[in-house]
Amino acid sequence: MNAQTPRRVAVIGSGPGGCFTAQALRRHWKDAEITIFDRLAAPYGLIRYGVAADHQHTKAVTRQFDRNFLSEDFRFAGNVEVGSDIGLADLRAAFDIVVLATGRWRDRALTVPGSHLNGVLVSGDIVNALNTVPRPNLPMPSIGERVVVVGAGNVALDMVRFLIKTASDYVDSDVSPEALGTYLSRPAREITVLSRSPIASAKADVAMVRELGKISGIAFSVANSSSAAEDNTLGLKREAAFAELAAVTPDEPRAEVRFVFGATPSRIRGTDHVESVHLSEAPAGEAGVIPADTVISAIGFDVNAPGHWHYAEEYDFAPSDGPGRLECGLYRAGWLKRGPVGAIPANRADAHQVAKEIIADVESGRCPVGDDPGGFEALPETLRSQAVSFSDWQHIDAAEVANAESSRIRTKFRTHDEMLDTVGSLRANDSAAGPHPTLSRPLVKG
Repeated sequence: MNAQTPRRVAVIGSGPGGCFTAQALRRHWKDAEITIFDRLAAPYGLIRYGVAADHQHTKAVTRQFDRNFLSEDFRFAGNVEVGSDIGLADLRAAFDIVVLATGRWRDRALTVPGSHLNGVLVSGDIVNALNTVPRPNLPMPSIGERVVVVGAGNVALDMVRFLIKTASDYVDSDVSPEALGTYLSRPAREITVLSRSPIASAKADVAMVRELGKISGIAFSVANSSSAAEDNTLGLKREAAFAELAAVTPDEPRAEVRFVFGATPSRIRGTDHVESVHLSEAPAGEAGVIPADTVISAIGFDVNAPGHWHYAEEYDFAPSDGPGRLECGLYRAGWLKRGPVGAIPANRADAHQVAKEIIADVESGRCPVGDDPGGFEALPETLRSQAVSFSDWQHIDAAEVANAESSRIRTKFRTHDEMLDTVGSLRANDSAAGPHPTLSRPLVKG
């Protein structure tokens, strides 16, 4: 059978999973029209709204995606929510291939007694506030001066880094000025990080542990529950990194951070608000009760909670390391496929694997494509007019950069409506100057 080339490909979700998959398909099928849909007016999902605001080097991956969207037949269609604005079946009818990359589970909450108390937070609420996640934009949660962080993976270290940084540490970032200002008006002074695992098997990257030691004015201490075996190279490196951290001795510490490994929380006590965290297990010599007024859960995501999609009942979205194919013509990638684990490099590897699978399915004839289904131009005109194009996004982007606070690279719009208003004003001005094929209609969705 002759190799076939799909004419129209739709990717739902413009985060790293979706963008890397689209990029890989474009490299192979250079003449295919690829449309990436997103429910938000801004692209890049996890990169824009999930990566820590002070890690701009990680966010820089969007530059390669920018180049994709600027090429011919590679379209961004923001402000379109599949399952709400258009049914998945209707979208599939307009495209040869549809890839679902809408990932993002909710944070996994603590379940110990007392986890309902005021002052018990999930890390995602803090990340969302710092990254100005819209629809809706939620305020920075109230954080006290004695904080317990549960977990010792990279998200937990993100939380620690945020808790001990000052305003000057966010130069050239896109952190929310309101959220950061709220926290820094009364920052934490005592931070305890609890990990059930010993250092050797904790999930924290060595580089992120060492990054903490570069923040001035912080006293660190570490209580470990065991030592790594001689053949555990990564475990030994992690232990060495924490030992280096504990050796930091500032003259006048403004905050103290204590890592306690081999510690298991059993209860959070308090009347209406957190007062202390009790441990069922702790290393020798460590107290079983930790005074606290805030507890931050950083223990991963709830794999059983749905993400931002409205078709969960139609397909089995249980995490899988297997094929991305749900059925011929419909695939999944990223966190929606393998669960909410792994950072951007893992998303890249997964996306490339799914793209190879799609290409093999089509070109082998296992999942042949038919006549041209029409693609984006076959969708209802009202939907096409409400879609935010990449050109529209560039104007949103430029407005955020122009509105940047002092020493910041941008100040993000706080709400989705503010982004849409910017696009609406642009289109109104453009219409006054004369017809324009992509900007002649007002947005129809708030």
